[in-house]
Amino acid sequence: MKKIILFTLLLCVGISCTDGFEEINTNKNQPTASQPKQLLPNVIFKLANSNVSNSYDFGDIVAQYGGNYEYNELDIYNWGADNRFWGMYKWLNDIYDIKKQAIALNDKNYEAISLVLETYTMSLITDTYGYAPYIEAAKGEEGILKPKYDSQEDIYTQLLLNLDKANAIIDTKTKVEGDLLFGGDMLKWKKFCNSLHIRLLMRISNKVNVSIKLNEIITKPTEYPLFQSNTDNANYVYSGSFPNISPMSDGINRLYGYNIVVPSTNLVNTLIANNDPRLKEWIDPIAGTTNHLGLQPGLALDQIGEPTKYSRRAEDYFYTKTKISSIFMTYSELNFLLAEASQRNLIPGSAKMYYDTAVEASFKQWNVIMPTDYLTTTAPYSATSEVLFTQKWLALYHTGVEAWLDWKRTGKPSFIKAGPGSKNNGKVPRRIMYPSLEQSVNGENNSAALQKMGSDDINVKVWWDNF
Repeated sequence: MKKIILFTLLLCVGISCTDGFEEINTNKNQPTASQPKQLLPNVIFKLANSNVSNSYDFGDIVAQYGGNYEYNELDIYNWGADNRFWGMYKWLNDIYDIKKQAIALNDKNYEAISLVLETYTMSLITDTYGYAPYIEAAKGEEGILKPKYDSQEDIYTQLLLNLDKANAIIDTKTKVEGDLLFGGDMLKWKKFCNSLHIRLLMRISNKVNVSIKLNEIITKPTEYPLFQSNTDNANYVYSGSFPNISPMSDGINRLYGYNIVVPSTNLVNTLIANNDPRLKEWIDPIAGTTNHLGLQPGLALDQIGEPTKYSRRAEDYFYTKTKISSIFMTYSELNFLLAEASQRNLIPGSAKMYYDTAVEASFKQWNVIMPTDYLTTTAPYSATSEVLFTQKWLALYHTGVEAWLDWKRTGKPSFIKAGPGSKNNGKVPRRIMYPSLEQSVNGENNSAALQKMGSDDINVKVWWDNF
């Protein structure tokens, strides 16, 4: 009898008592995937770091704010396959995870943030390479391991739809967690969304009539709020405590690496000619002197000489761990875009008013007092000169690669040109070449894109590049 009872108990434990075990032992209140608030901080931090690195190590060179006195293949345009922006796909994959979870949770604010970050990230990828995977990108879980490339025109069509949708679904009455950029303030995200929309519309304005959409945005400030001051800037500020330090700062980088870039003649001479006090903020004089000398962009190594004879990047930005920030977009840039749009009669309003606001905002952004006669005597607005684009170039200092992208669209300022040591037939590059790994692992789709673009050449213009 005891054996029968024991067998029955064992049978219960081994078979029937396991029914519903998994359901009973699953916490239905605990999600099986990471929530948006857990994913967002890492995405913003990684994008911020990428932006700083791309600015100081690449954007500053190709936009000719500075030049390398060693290892200057970048300066003389001796470029090969390049992964620097293609690597942003890994962050795009994380952004898609945020969007997926946000949709599952019906959280419109996180969905909107993911759409804005997706648009910002994908715009950089396509603006630097041209054709790129987008519709099929980051879909490895769905079995798409070799995504097709989309035309830049098709990519931009979707990016602009993303921003329209993000703006429409944002609830400014609620905050989000995990937001290291705007502290959860959804009104600021809405402003960034619409200001970025202005940037991208102006980017394609030589190819598409964007006037109607521009006017819709600027005439409906309640529906489409824009940056209203520097307090709205999309600017990631590092805490200064490890690991929340910029990749160019002391504790992460080395002073040698920071100072291998010498301020260019374009930057130094423009600031000196305008008696511009941003010179003292951005640039240290030649060591042991009060004098300044910039490095001519695009010199061959044997033409450069000793680095000690040149001015230097302001070392305070290296040693003070909170001085370098990651600048995604600013109130100043927005107003320069609106000034240009007004100048080209794409929108109504005073181009001079937008221009004056933009210049003043740039000085305030860098905590530098603007001379009282700067806008009346030194650099007054003029529709017949390059002053708007020169001042915008100054204001875009350290803003990722935006100055180079803007030059590709406008051809201004015209002092950006190939130097005497250039290996690119006297041309400033218009794009970067696809990474070599992509050419091997996704060769068929890569080849198809190259056939449509012409070739994998740094002088091939992207779709909107029309000057």
